[in-house]
Amino acid sequence: MADPYIDPFETKIYGKFAREQMAAVLMGKLPPLDGMVEFAIGKQLVADQAMSDVLDRQPRPAPELDSGAVLDEARDVVVRFGSYLDSLKGRPVDPKVFFRGEMPSVLARRRITKLTAAVGHIADELERQREKVRGADVWLAELREVHERLGIVERQQRATRVERVELGPEVSTARDAWLGVYNANKTLVRGLLAHLGKPELLPLIFDDLAEVHRTSGVSDALPPGQPAAPPGQPA
Repeated sequence: MADPYIDPFETKIYGKFAREQMAAVLMGKLPPLDGMVEFAIGKQLVADQAMSDVLDRQPRPAPELDSGAVLDEARDVVVRFGSYLDSLKGRPVDPKVFFRGEMPSVLARRRITKLTAAVGHIADELERQREKVRGADVWLAELREVHERLGIVERQQRATRVERVELGPEVSTARDAWLGVYNANKTLVRGLLAHLGKPELLPLIFDDLAEVHRTSGVSDALPPGQPAAPPGQPA
């Protein structure tokens, strides 16, 4: 789903991604506006650096688990299990019952909340189908372990988000300034894409708008007490 709230630490991820994508997707598409794209990239770079400088001065507790490594592990096991099911002679079980009709590679890219639920469902379904799937016990052990680690990371992220909300006024002011630049760049890019007749490309550049995110290390969850922003504009 689209991210309704960009927290201070997510600015570093979304800003860098937007700069890279503006260069990759927009440059040369409408040459008279290349200067505008360069301007937007430059403004985003300045905003990203200013935000990063403020965040670097803030104390942050180290997480118990490496969330990136856990997510990579979970995505890997989902894809490998899908390939394993396809390799079984006679297809004793329809893979759709495990992946709810989605391709494993697509399901593996879901954000942590949906990925955790998906891995839990796969494990539960394999428990029900274990007599039909050769090697089910080995897969179950791996899936249960990954599901448990995902749950830990999810709880860590919720706890960290509460801590992030409690950061001081310097961070809040810097985040507001960053959002001003980021949303202004959305407006510029939206206009350019309208000239191209390709408004659907906007989420490819601003990943907070995407239903399936290409960045990692971000969360769609709202912090406690934070209302959702209007569509298309993160809070």
